[in-house]
Amino acid sequence: MNIANHLEAIGLNLAEDKIKQLSQLAIEHLKWNQTFNISAFRDEDAVAVYQIIDSLSVHAFIGEGPLLDVGTGPGFPGLPLAIVFPELSVTLLDSSDKKLAFARQMKAVLQLRNVTVVHQRIESFEPLMPYEQIISRAFTDLSGMISATLPLLSEQGQILAMKGARIDAEIADAAKTHQNCRIDVHKVPHVVDEHRVLAEVKRTHA
Repeated sequence: MNIANHLEAIGLNLAEDKIKQLSQLAIEHLKWNQTFNISAFRDEDAVAVYQIIDSLSVHAFIGEGPLLDVGTGPGFPGLPLAIVFPELSVTLLDSSDKKLAFARQMKAVLQLRNVTVVHQRIESFEPLMPYEQIISRAFTDLSGMISATLPLLSEQGQILAMKGARIDAEIADAAKTHQNCRIDVHKVPHVVDEHRVLAEVKRTHA
């Protein structure tokens, strides 16, 4: 599993210890999947590309404030981002405790002290403080993601929606519902077959 080559393709140059952690994350993911069915990816290359590298394709847009990963499943994109940005506080939120068990295990194994794992639905999640950054690649539509996460976002914060080919239709729909938000779309480097963009959402302040 040559994660280093894939990292180069998305413009990331990491220290050997971080590459080792990412590789260990991918290997453990494969082991767990044999028993617990935590994702659809069953071979080394698929896990490396779709879980690790795809999660990190947005690295250039990650800021410094606390980050919430909504619908993280077994911990993606949050776990790879937590490895690459050890100073970043990352909260992994999901309603599936079975999938979060993997995230808890990897937090312990990789000693990721910057990670918090929360088993809860987004609708009932009440953090002590708003987040500066909220990311997801699990929401089916952009408008729904904005509606669900905007109450948890700081005034100057950003929502980062990892999206695919349907982004134009989703933006048109979201723009009607969320006129208090500005939506910018960025191309991101990717090694997966599907089209990949990042929709960056911020409040507009009059």
